[in-house]
Amino acid sequence: MPTPIRSAFGTLLLALPLSAPSLAQQGGIEVFAGETLFEQGTRISLSHIHKRKGTLREGSSEISDPANQRWTEERLVMGLDYGIDRDLTLSALIPVVDRNLRNSGTSQGSTGLGDIALLAKYRVHRDEFPQGAFNVALAGGMELPTGSTNEQDGGMRLAPSLQPGAGAVNPFLSLGGTYSVGRARYDARTFYKVNLKGAQDYDPGEYLALGVSAAYRFIHEKYPGPSASAKLGLQWNQVGSDNQGGTSIANSGGEELLGRLGFGWHPVPQIDITFSIDVPLYQDLDGQQLGLDLRSFLAVGLRF
Repeated sequence: MPTPIRSAFGTLLLALPLSAPSLAQQGGIEVFAGETLFEQGTRISLSHIHKRKGTLREGSSEISDPANQRWTEERLVMGLDYGIDRDLTLSALIPVVDRNLRNSGTSQGSTGLGDIALLAKYRVHRDEFPQGAFNVALAGGMELPTGSTNEQDGGMRLAPSLQPGAGAVNPFLSLGGTYSVGRARYDARTFYKVNLKGAQDYDPGEYLALGVSAAYRFIHEKYPGPSASAKLGLQWNQVGSDNQGGTSIANSGGEELLGRLGFGWHPVPQIDITFSIDVPLYQDLDGQQLGLDLRSFLAVGLRF
């Protein structure tokens, strides 16, 4: 194997993204919000998620990276939501994943179907009042090992962080609340996922996320007129250390605080368009890892 490629493999673990365990369940529109889809309603959505990591960190400090590493992920997700009744929504998220790591002038990566996520969301509380409502919903599901875990580059099997799939059935659980009054809306969410041992005897760390956001509709025409909203939010992520072959992997795990700016647009009630950007406000990584530089999210949904 040429020296540059061997060097790339030697530093792959440094490029494991902190948010890697939160994979298949990404995408869709308001999948983990406190509100459910209307009874016997259907929504089809298409989401694009871009992630970029290119700043090497040790703990909470930025350090020099002689290899000039850069990890990117492009994720295209088809979301299918169906309202069984007023309180129960079933969803499927079907991703196509492209991952790439650039290291010392070389590049490795793969593209393919990722791990499909199936989940159910049940509204456990609803309180309606003039010009507003308060909803709480519990969501649970699992990622299925539908993505490839044997992609190769130059005859060598790629590391787990560059494979489209994980090779494991990973369960997750979320509790979300949504409070709406007038033109304002407030959301809170907690999300937890257990990552089980998958391909290459690899076990990503468990993942916990807590998020809050506030949105305001600055355009709100009489039904069925258009509406538009702006959103500000915070999300705290904590990831446990990865394991391979029963041994804890160095340079994995940590925590981060992300700030979010988002916009929503409804030209007609049946169409949902949403865009958001996440940027790190604080990162404290275990050992040396690439930290998040940017995450963007764009989704278009059709309800009928």
